[in-house]
Amino acid sequence: MKEEVRDLWNLCFGDNEAFTDLYFSKRYNEEENLSIQEEGKVISALQILPYPMTFCGEIIPTGYISGACTHPDYREKGAMKRLLLKSFHRMQENNMSLTTLIPAEEWLFDYYSKLGYVSVFENSEQIFSVKELSPSSRYLISEFTSLQTDVYPFFDEKMKERPCCIQHTQEDFQVILDDLHLGKGNLFTARVKDKIVGLVFCYVEGDTLHVPELFFENKDVRNTLLFETANQMNAKKIICIAPSIDETGEILGMARIINAEKMLQIYATQYPELELSFNLTDNLIEENNAFYSMKSGNIKKEEIKKTSLKISIQQLTQGLMGYKIEQLPKELSVLSIQSPYMSLMLD
Repeated sequence: MKEEVRDLWNLCFGDNEAFTDLYFSKRYNEEENLSIQEEGKVISALQILPYPMTFCGEIIPTGYISGACTHPDYREKGAMKRLLLKSFHRMQENNMSLTTLIPAEEWLFDYYSKLGYVSVFENSEQIFSVKELSPSSRYLISEFTSLQTDVYPFFDEKMKERPCCIQHTQEDFQVILDDLHLGKGNLFTARVKDKIVGLVFCYVEGDTLHVPELFFENKDVRNTLLFETANQMNAKKIICIAPSIDETGEILGMARIINAEKMLQIYATQYPELELSFNLTDNLIEENNAFYSMKSGNIKKEEIKKTSLKISIQQLTQGLMGYKIEQLPKELSVLSIQSPYMSLMLD
């Protein structure tokens, strides 16, 4: 099965051989793969990659849809919809209450929205000129080596400080590094004596240092880390990807609730003062269709009622993720605003 899925991947995506080798040796798992076979061959496939995520003070399991593809001869016949429906049931079985993905092309945002997904993950760019940075001699900047066993714990700690963010296990951290090195990138650390105080994942294109992830204890650490890294990699300009802090972010990824009752209960526990009731409509996951009431930190699920606020699974996902609450029905304005974020994904 693995080789058949890889052949389909090569036909649909055209990635370089090195990346494909990495994906199918380090990330692909038969247990996480779903496929449809017709006429004795795999005509559609996807992988459900497990990722932890911070949500309402907890770490919840999520399923990231990766490598979703259909053979060109079998497209527009509903194969991918059938496969995604299978993935929803698989995630229910695996206790994943939320699914995420990054559309490979712009038109796919509309396609996935019809299957209950909604755009919630944003990022923004911060641009620096190396000559405008003021470094400090206090910090030691060095390239990461496998002997630096404190790097992942620092990375993990900083990632978990983000309240609505896809996380990375230590195993996945190594895959991220392997992927970074494929693109001639590096990971650099900043230290004060033996204590790590900053990390930068980076690669160079032309004279620009691209930074897909950056962590630092203060601005002095950031400026020194970026300045020294750019000098070592012969870059003049720096573009950093970071969580959005205003309305200028760009949409990156989408999410969809798989188990509404579980997600609502986690949310209610975090915000016991909230009171809310509504009918939920989910055209693809029948179990989610119900009347829900939230009060005193508890969720009650009942049969659909005739006179109540009606919201869709997309609206509920957007609301619980705290993304642009002002776009939702006014009754959902009581929900907390957040900035959902994902980074360092193999997209």
